[in-house]
Amino acid sequence: MSNAKTKRAEIFFRHPRVLGTCVFCIFTLIAWVGVVRLADASRVKWSWLLNTSGTTSPAIADTVPDAPAIVAQYRLLDGMSATGTQAADWPAAVMIENLPSVRPQSGLGDAMVVYEALAEGGATRFMALFDPQISAAEKIGPVRSSRPYYIEWLGEYDALYAHAGGSPKALLVIWEARVKNVEALGPDGKYFWRDHSIAAPHNLFTSAAELRLALQTKGWLAMKASFLPWTFVDDATVDQRGEDGKSAEFNFSTGKSYLVRWQYQRPTNSYLRYNAGVPHIDNNTGKQLEAKNVVVQLVDPPELDGTGKGRLDIYVGGTGKAWVFNNGNAIEATWKKLSRTDRTRFYDSAGHEIPMVRGATWVHVVPKAQAVTYR
Repeated sequence: MSNAKTKRAEIFFRHPRVLGTCVFCIFTLIAWVGVVRLADASRVKWSWLLNTSGTTSPAIADTVPDAPAIVAQYRLLDGMSATGTQAADWPAAVMIENLPSVRPQSGLGDAMVVYEALAEGGATRFMALFDPQISAAEKIGPVRSSRPYYIEWLGEYDALYAHAGGSPKALLVIWEARVKNVEALGPDGKYFWRDHSIAAPHNLFTSAAELRLALQTKGWLAMKASFLPWTFVDDATVDQRGEDGKSAEFNFSTGKSYLVRWQYQRPTNSYLRYNAGVPHIDNNTGKQLEAKNVVVQLVDPPELDGTGKGRLDIYVGGTGKAWVFNNGNAIEATWKKLSRTDRTRFYDSAGHEIPMVRGATWVHVVPKAQAVTYR
């Protein structure tokens, strides 16, 4: 052994502290390796031994991460809560007659949005929007013909359009705008039927099931709507609602046949419809028609469309005055619509969009010379 090696060995054996330290380190290393191997063998989580932050315990380390929060979904048509993919189901619009002789109509109680406007001879007609994948209406109608200004509202939704013919201008717009058309007087008549207990032409009907079949056959059932909805809010709390029993009343023409009244029900925060002074009911259910939002959109007086048939034309673009009734309140408003596909929106005096309460909305397009009262 060289002198250098002999000297290091002498230092090692002559100093017990050095020897003891080395022995301790060797045994500590052996023990640590054993612990790690034992942990691997038994699949026990020892991450708390390796943790340097001092904040994690074995119990916390074994917990499952929280599931992602479920994002609430709301239907585009009426703002109501939706499940799965139903928030953006493709809508269907149906033209429905409103002569006194055909009341009560079928299916209006299932509609999520309804437009009412003059059609001819002082009589109004409805365009009612449904979600055929949700509605259970077994009968919808009587189905009648189209007018061009209804297609202006239809363009806001790009909805399936169920009708029985139309004025020449309406049929031209339907063709030019490539409307998703379901024409009862053509090959699509298979989605409609005649109730022979009622005199024609007031006896044409469809149903939610037939509309759903039309959507499926034409390849639109699986498509998702992408129109921009109104702004929707929850019902106001009871103490923030208006006075029970107050009514919004207006008339589309002379006489009483098209006098409309909506009466507020504070407990349900909804309005019940009366037509010609009597409750307006759905013939399918026997229940009175009800809405969460009632809108009166004031427009310039209608003009004859030039066909000599007494049909009307109404300009529904641009801007004008309106009234919005919801939560028991009457809000003086301004309406705006910039194009056929632009959504008609309603703004308060400060220029803010007026939110709709979740649920059915009825929009009445009334000549601005007619009075609107709330009492």
